[in-house]
Amino acid sequence: MTPFWKRILFLKGINGTVKEMWLGIGLWGLAAALIVPWFVKDVSGCLLGLLIGCLLACVCVWHMWKTLDTALDLGDGAQKYMTLRSLARYGVIVLAFAVLMVTDCANPLTAFAGLMGMKVSAYLQPSVHKYLEKRRR
Repeated sequence: MTPFWKRILFLKGINGTVKEMWLGIGLWGLAAALIVPWFVKDVSGCLLGLLIGCLLACVCVWHMWKTLDTALDLGDGAQKYMTLRSLARYGVIVLAFAVLMVTDCANPLTAFAGLMGMKVSAYLQPSVHKYLEKRRR
């Protein structure tokens, strides 16, 4: 088995913007996790849905970065490549929500709220970047 530190080194090759987006998604998930229990009866199902949504958002951000990074090198076939990869990503999201709705293991509405962390993170990313740059100095 690979040592833990070698498994973590894969983060070294990931773009800083992706990491900042992941941080924004985490902050969104944390804020939602503090608010959700006040308004629902099934706290565990809602928090599990929120976690699933946030993890799905993190995977989507990573996939978008890899897709865009690859498409920039393709030239003429880039538009087709981007379209197919986007459809695959949307298919995975639809499949994940279908499983949540059929199995009733977690709340699909809070999973959607977690997935929307990707949008919130995109708006927060410039602020997160400025804050992290100040801390690095």
